[in-house]
Amino acid sequence: MPTQAASLILEGVFDRYPLLKVVMIEGGFAWVPTLGWRLDATWSKMRSEIPDLKLKPSDYLKRNMWFATQPMEEPEKPRHLRQVFEWIGWDRLVYSSDYPHWDYDDPRRAIKVALSDAEQRAIFRGNAEAIYRF
Repeated sequence: MPTQAASLILEGVFDRYPLLKVVMIEGGFAWVPTLGWRLDATWSKMRSEIPDLKLKPSDYLKRNMWFATQPMEEPEKPRHLRQVFEWIGWDRLVYSSDYPHWDYDDPRRAIKVALSDAEQRAIFRGNAEAIYRF
């Protein structure tokens, strides 16, 4: 997943198609913040290698990409999961159950941190509506 995201960004796909929306599913999401940090740091030192990139790589992650919650990374401390959500952005996450597999994520127990009503609405419905709305 990180390789696919980096390729889409660094090859300029989102500059050519700025309205393109990509949802990454079945690949977790905890890797997203560190990928953004690493790409930004490398890009700032080596801009001459990809001179046509108009934005910082992390900006494309935040503008064009969404990430499904399944499979859910579950750190030992729930507050770390909340930090990952915040780093990615509450508007970039969509609930995914993986149903009908036997180990699907029941929406009542899938996310093991307390969510506000607004956060629940975003992850379980609002973000998906925003992705698929034209």
